[in-house]
Amino acid sequence: MDNNYNNYNDNDNNTTHNEQEYYAAGTPYMQQEPPKKKRKLQGFPKTMVKVVAGALVFGLVSSGVFIGVVKLAGGEVSNTGTVVMYKDGSVENNVKQLSSATDVPSIVDASMPSIVAITNTSEQEVPSFFFGNQSQQVQSAGSGIIIGENDTYLYIVTNNHVVEGTVELKVTFSDNETVSATVKGTDSGKDLAVVTVKKSDLKDSTKKAIKIATMGDSKELKVGEEVIAIGNALGYGQSVTTGVVSALNRNVNVENVSTNAIQTSAAINPGNSGGALLNSKGEVIGINSAKMVSEDTEGIGYAIPISDAQPIVEALISREKVADGEKGALGIYPQDISEDIASVYNLPVGVYIQDLVPGGAAAKAGLVQGDIITAIDSFEVKTTADLQSQLQYYKAGTEVEVTVQVKDGGKYKEKKVKVTLQKNSSMN
Repeated sequence: MDNNYNNYNDNDNNTTHNEQEYYAAGTPYMQQEPPKKKRKLQGFPKTMVKVVAGALVFGLVSSGVFIGVVKLAGGEVSNTGTVVMYKDGSVENNVKQLSSATDVPSIVDASMPSIVAITNTSEQEVPSFFFGNQSQQVQSAGSGIIIGENDTYLYIVTNNHVVEGTVELKVTFSDNETVSATVKGTDSGKDLAVVTVKKSDLKDSTKKAIKIATMGDSKELKVGEEVIAIGNALGYGQSVTTGVVSALNRNVNVENVSTNAIQTSAAINPGNSGGALLNSKGEVIGINSAKMVSEDTEGIGYAIPISDAQPIVEALISREKVADGEKGALGIYPQDISEDIASVYNLPVGVYIQDLVPGGAAAKAGLVQGDIITAIDSFEVKTTADLQSQLQYYKAGTEVEVTVQVKDGGKYKEKKVKVTLQKNSSMN
């Protein structure tokens, strides 16, 4: 992870906090101290803070944690009528509707079987004293929530940053049974991923022990409402913290991922990414994802409202990847516009079209050199990797809606263009 500044914007007081430091790898208990500074004697002091997501990384890597925010779906999802998701605490998922907001043990007992621990082995470039950067396999720990099933699979929602760069993925259930898992789909722009586990890989005892999570309605949340966070903190297995809803609709921007989050005083720690934030009924009303850390802050964690992400999860579950020989392509030569480049040159973040394939899909649709792609259909695109990840779900000949930023009199304006994808080639 680089040392770029990452901003958390508090719209209530128009104060911007810049992130400059991260947890050191391999020392999850220790926090690097920010530089000492003089306090202003009036107004609100500007503090050096860290907005840190809850994915714990093991191993000698320069980035101790991943950064991000995620949305988790609620409600009912249908994948050709086979995926079952429950919303009402019915008999099928055995989650009680608890009447007491203080009955934490009962809530945890009812909800823990729907929370999983995730271990991701990924390839990362790490610095070497003698040989420069080298590729190394690194393990990271996160959490997930069982949200649905069909005859073949269990569906688990987590953060994209928990499963990013997966070489091998493992899921551990509440009975400590560990099985292999597969990434079904991701939306890096929303830091969201769906993971599947084959039900045939599960022991009968595990099938009986686990449950589908009950989804709540985050739109009904009130400030001061009691909440419970469950997740794989520090990679040790599931643990529980409690708190309240501190604020709603907090605008959080971390590593190019922006969302209106639930702020909570329930402790969110490395390994908690992808875990559940529950209300007093045991319903999942958010997904734990990030925390603010500084010498001046305490008890500021963030979770993404469930109700915001349902369409994304529905799409990730229902989409199927296309065979390599059938994939569609835009026919462009791309270049990433990162946050750093965007801030220096006053450009939108996205994929810059350096050039077009003559007669290709993008050229035929009227896209031109200099346009900046920011979305394919409803999925955000901020990097070439995002673009490639989305195009793997479309066959050649499919029409997609491409959102681009077009230069207009020294400024950029958004434009949506229908593009019929061409046969895949070495181009995007």
